[in-house]
Amino acid sequence: MSFPDTFSSENQVESSPATAPMAVIDMNQTSCCSGWGRWAMLSVVVVAIASAAYFAGRADRAESRLAEFDLPLLHANAAVSSEKYSIATGTISEEADGLFVLDHNSGLLQCSVIYPRLGRFMGQFTVNVGDALGTGGKGGSYLMLTGRADFPRASNNPVGSTVVYVMDTGTGNYASYYVPFNRQAVTTGRAQQDLIKLIATGSANPVIDRDALR
Repeated sequence: MSFPDTFSSENQVESSPATAPMAVIDMNQTSCCSGWGRWAMLSVVVVAIASAAYFAGRADRAESRLAEFDLPLLHANAAVSSEKYSIATGTISEEADGLFVLDHNSGLLQCSVIYPRLGRFMGQFTVNVGDALGTGGKGGSYLMLTGRADFPRASNNPVGSTVVYVMDTGTGNYASYYVPFNRQAVTTGRAQQDLIKLIATGSANPVIDRDALR
């Protein structure tokens, strides 16, 4: 028995989707890749922890080596000037700094020292820099900064560790001072007041005696 040609073609079209090849996913390959990803992540974490432990150990060893030298603490001094005032800080004792304030109009230099245990300014020291710089009672244009000096100490001659330098920019004259600070007064909580003591004077424009140099 023969079939029409149309029946043969329709049968071929309908059966073609069933015979088309289907994509096959390799489950072993997928699980293998995910396994490698886990191992890579674990390796990164282990390396990070090891690096942190290594550098932390180096920092601890560096700190222990510095502690062996028993280095002293550093005290930073600062100074700034404006048209009317100059201010600076300087180490007065092991416990506190002194605040130096210079009034350009009057030439009055004040040093205020705070007692850390009391939380108040209990040390007050003053001097007029015009007497040493030759400006008299007139105002001037000043520069001020502080330094350090290891003065001989005695019970009858208390002294702080800071030297304060003041210059009159108009004349070039400068002077250095120290603060007669009594450390025992800090221990007993006793207030103290005194004059700032002159050390020496000089000039940024010295007159050179050429005959004396020969």
